[in-house]
Amino acid sequence: MGDAAGTAAVQRFAAALEHHRAGRHDAAEAGYRAILRDDPGHAHANNNLAILLRGTGRWEEAVACYRRAVAALPDDAPIRSNLSCALADIGRPAEALAMVRVALSLCPDYADAWFNAGNLLKTERQPDRAITAYRRAVRLKPGMGGAHSNMGDVYRDLGESSRAVDCYHAAIQAQPDLPQPVVNLGEALKEQGRITEAIAVFQSGIERHPDLALLHSNLLFALHYTPWVPPEVIARAHTHWNERHARPLMPRNRQFSNDRTPGRRLRVGYVSPDFRAHACAHFIEPLLREHDRATVEVFCFATSDHHDAITERMRSLADGWRSLTNLDDAVAAALVERDRIDILVDLAGHTAHSRPLLFARKPAPVQVAWLGYPDTTGMPAIDHRLTDAVADPPGLTDDWHAERLVRLPNGFLAFQPLRFVTAREEPPALANGFVTFGSFNNAAKVTPEVVRVWSAILARVPTARLILKSRAFGDPPTRARCLQRFAGNGVEPGRVDLLPPMDVIDHHLRAYDRIDIGLDPFPYNGTTTTCEALWMGVPVVTLAGRHHVARVGASLLSQCGLAEFIATDEAGYVETAVALAGDMGRLAALRRGMRERMERSALNDHRGFAAAVEEAYRDMWRSWLGCEREETAADP
Repeated sequence: MGDAAGTAAVQRFAAALEHHRAGRHDAAEAGYRAILRDDPGHAHANNNLAILLRGTGRWEEAVACYRRAVAALPDDAPIRSNLSCALADIGRPAEALAMVRVALSLCPDYADAWFNAGNLLKTERQPDRAITAYRRAVRLKPGMGGAHSNMGDVYRDLGESSRAVDCYHAAIQAQPDLPQPVVNLGEALKEQGRITEAIAVFQSGIERHPDLALLHSNLLFALHYTPWVPPEVIARAHTHWNERHARPLMPRNRQFSNDRTPGRRLRVGYVSPDFRAHACAHFIEPLLREHDRATVEVFCFATSDHHDAITERMRSLADGWRSLTNLDDAVAAALVERDRIDILVDLAGHTAHSRPLLFARKPAPVQVAWLGYPDTTGMPAIDHRLTDAVADPPGLTDDWHAERLVRLPNGFLAFQPLRFVTAREEPPALANGFVTFGSFNNAAKVTPEVVRVWSAILARVPTARLILKSRAFGDPPTRARCLQRFAGNGVEPGRVDLLPPMDVIDHHLRAYDRIDIGLDPFPYNGTTTTCEALWMGVPVVTLAGRHHVARVGASLLSQCGLAEFIATDEAGYVETAVALAGDMGRLAALRRGMRERMERSALNDHRGFAAAVEEAYRDMWRSWLGCEREETAADP
């Protein structure tokens, strides 16, 4: 290449790079491609084009560009490190790790490569090696907030939430404008039961990142754990979330090409991250299995890439299965529309890995919220919410919802245990000589107010013990903090057993053999935990509050004919628990008959539940057809 040609090439690359740095990505891509037409092996044009391609999900082409760049500059550690990330994008983790190791052998002090190595090892579930890599990265580059934050994620996955909190604080200190550690710090504090602190973190984060819908969703979810935020305020917070994040995405004059036949087979799509071994799976699977395929065609849209045996079981129950994990909300909405889904059902609300902004784009004529989130989504784009008259008494909670509440006749849930384990026939108190209360809800629900009331029960039954089980109790500082709360309410630490999580479901269910009476937390009631307790023969005492999140326990107990264990205030809650603890005959009779009681209940009538849901879907469909005809008739 002559001097003039070489100078022109340098100038063309500089121009493309300027576009790239200024965020004019289309112009930058055109510039890089023009260079590569004349010089296909141009290392830096290939590298920079690959960066743009990765940013838009064109991973295979990005890998090809990186490979050409590596071929041109085989000793360039940053390019090899970039290639390792692209290889991970296309599901080649072993090759990605090999590539980043070469990068580190070329440049052992390259912090970004250590960061990428940590991410790969984290994905490959090698936590100790991932932590080592992240530590090396932050030693080399202390201001690398992402490495601090991702190291916190590894500690959190290991159940060491206090170390995770320290990492998130370090990340925020290093890079105050980085949003992810703020999100994860709030979540970690919430898991530890430090709800007030978590809410404060989310609120301050929203001030710095007002357009981050995820952070705002996490705040909405956290508000349900404290009794100090009334449902009216929570409802307004959801409305604000919709105004800020969802309403601008709602298409105007939305038109659908769906077949308008009123009685035809409906195409129903379920959107969830929880098609796996998860609390929600107990309720999703029986509905998928018992749907009448002459009435509905079932599609599942998975928003998580976590797969296990439960995933495969649910996949076999679906007529269509789609993964949304690598699709942004706009592309995912287009996929739903191409599938001609008539009724799209959100199973996650504002919980982890949910996709509310997919629903904001209204890709289906009828949209429904159910199951995974205990409140309104705040979005008028979602037309209906499935519930029942106990969880949402008519006239009490309707005004707090953006959706129209559809109350199913026999409860809004049907339950299926993930494993069938035989319940203990006698209450453990008969052998122990003392009553054991228990709750296996996550520690976020065990607020200071709950500890105060549970301590009052233990004071009234001085020989009784309490067993709590939560993932958070694998963290020693969290355990100590919880025991200190009970001690502050006059309960000796020796009377409270804190159990860490149990990975084997059989072991988890067998832990109910140690409990005589379940205590439902408030205001955030248990759902799966209450069903599991009843299934394993353990009666549960609940406190019914004003809104759905605080009335799920009442709904579940009502279905099982156990309304006598539903209290309406704290004093009644304490009295109910104390009275049951003093009636060993009643406890024994409940234990022996609980499994049969539950099997006879609406919770176990899976086909009846599916039929009720299908009838609700049909009514929603006909209602939409009627509204559409009215709108058409009103057109000039």
